[in-house]
Amino acid sequence: MEHPLTGEGVWFNQAQHWHPSCLDEDVREALERGVGAANLPRHCTFGDGAPIPDEYMRHVLGVYRRHQVVFSWQRGDVLALDNLMWAHGRNPYQGRRAILVAMGNARRYAGKMAW
Repeated sequence: MEHPLTGEGVWFNQAQHWHPSCLDEDVREALERGVGAANLPRHCTFGDGAPIPDEYMRHVLGVYRRHQVVFSWQRGDVLALDNLMWAHGRNPYQGRRAILVAMGNARRYAGKMAW
């Protein structure tokens, strides 16, 4: 899709949050035994409903790792970013923090609403 302000091509997704290969292995196995692979509470597929192979997700996760920017947070640091241009918050965080979110106007992408 195109970024609504810059026209730059972006790939906006959260497959790594929903694909079963991103679950802990023991959790995935227990869920598949309990409800079956087709009925997992967390799942994503290609747009036509075909399954996304685990090796495709491993590739996507590798791309995330190769492009990640990691830095040491300091007291008082603020992060402001364009949610269409940056994946963020993928690593575990410990400690106190405040999360403030500002949402812009809803946008229409290929007939679907995005906030």
